[in-house]
Amino acid sequence: MAGPATGLFFYSPKNKRFFRPMQHITIYDFLLLPVYLYIFYIIIKRRSFKLEDGELRKYFMMAFLLRMFGSIGYSLMVQYYYGYGDSFTYYSGGNFIIDQVQRDIGNIDHLWFSSEDLQRAYTIQEGDSGWLNGYISIPSSVAMMKISAIVSILSFNKFLITSILFGLFSFAGQWKLFRVFDNINKGKNRKLLAWAVLYTPSIWFWGSGLMKEAICLGGLGFICHILYKIFIRKKVSLRDLLVMAILVYIIGLIKSYILIIFAVSLLSIFFFKMLSIFKNVAIKALAVLAFLFSTLVLAFVTNIAEQIQILAEESKAQVDTYQRNYEVVNQEDENSEAGVSSKEIDASIPGLILHSPVAIFNCLFRPFIWESRKIIIFLTSLESMTLLFCTLYLLVRLRIFRFFKVVFSNEYILFSLIISLLFALIIGFTTYNFGAIVRYKIMLLPFYYFMLVSIYNTIPRKINPAIIDRPQPV
Repeated sequence: MAGPATGLFFYSPKNKRFFRPMQHITIYDFLLLPVYLYIFYIIIKRRSFKLEDGELRKYFMMAFLLRMFGSIGYSLMVQYYYGYGDSFTYYSGGNFIIDQVQRDIGNIDHLWFSSEDLQRAYTIQEGDSGWLNGYISIPSSVAMMKISAIVSILSFNKFLITSILFGLFSFAGQWKLFRVFDNINKGKNRKLLAWAVLYTPSIWFWGSGLMKEAICLGGLGFICHILYKIFIRKKVSLRDLLVMAILVYIIGLIKSYILIIFAVSLLSIFFFKMLSIFKNVAIKALAVLAFLFSTLVLAFVTNIAEQIQILAEESKAQVDTYQRNYEVVNQEDENSEAGVSSKEIDASIPGLILHSPVAIFNCLFRPFIWESRKIIIFLTSLESMTLLFCTLYLLVRLRIFRFFKVVFSNEYILFSLIISLLFALIIGFTTYNFGAIVRYKIMLLPFYYFMLVSIYNTIPRKINPAIIDRPQPV
């Protein structure tokens, strides 16, 4: 995303040029918006009747409304405040594909073009001056452009409607993840879990709209739900397997490091379960060595270092964009003025280990309140402060030893901790500004909040003696 719109231009680091802000939200978006929202509301309302109790129906509807609000709010922000954003890049790329198909139906093969082929087609059509040059050669961005082009069929190619369709998918996957968490906790402290996982502002705001995060957050929620059905509830269906395969493929195209982290977290849980079987210390030591060796092989095969480097370069490009706009228009931008120091990335395993404590802390608990200079970062800092206080409260309340005893005694809590720390490590290690950190870390927040709520559930509660002595109905 570029810097705030000045009404004059924004800077594109890919082209090293300035372009005028684009108007993608039109009067037709606002005319169609109430119609689509009403249709979505009716569909979701009917779906809510299938839920078993009124409490869940209330959470379901509230989560839907917040996600729609987030989709619209984010779209209006990038249009009327920033003037440019990643969402516009994906939308414009999707429009290019749609235009080619409309000119010649044979161009539908653009949907499975590689990024290099699509870049060549774009250069032939627009020349070297097209503002998408560079962006359209990035495989992950091209994947989003193709998805945007397909979704545009349902939205009459209107940006605001496309955004709420992405938000609807994100909501559906997030709800599936919440149901998994709720089933694991057996409905205990369900309201607290709903507030943490469904109502957290950064999740429903940054996890909505035409963004990679909306697809990845929703997709990961569906994948977790399907795996829970298969391995825990022992329900296997061909449809679920097909859906999971498609979602794994899509997330792999958009942000493959998410799948790597998810796979490593699952392998870690399987390892700890297997480790408990062995009683001999020597065998356990060999098992630990075998696990570490397998992890290194997985990191090598999946080329995790390259994935980290790509993520770092994308973040660095965003910072450069903010700073260029700041220098040109003499305006203070929060994401360049207040952020994590930019530096060269050492994406090796030793480099990750060396910088992991600071990287994880930065991702989870920053920005601090005193680092906030704009309202959106201030609100984010309040959320980060709440997360820090909740973590410290549980550490003090249970004492550190018992805290980790609870973590390692429950495979679901342990999985959530591992996946949260891995996400925090990669994001904190590769991201330089608070705006990007807030947006990227929504992938870990549902798991981290679930971990905190689950640990909180283990704290003994004082029971009122009057309730114990009260006669029970026969």
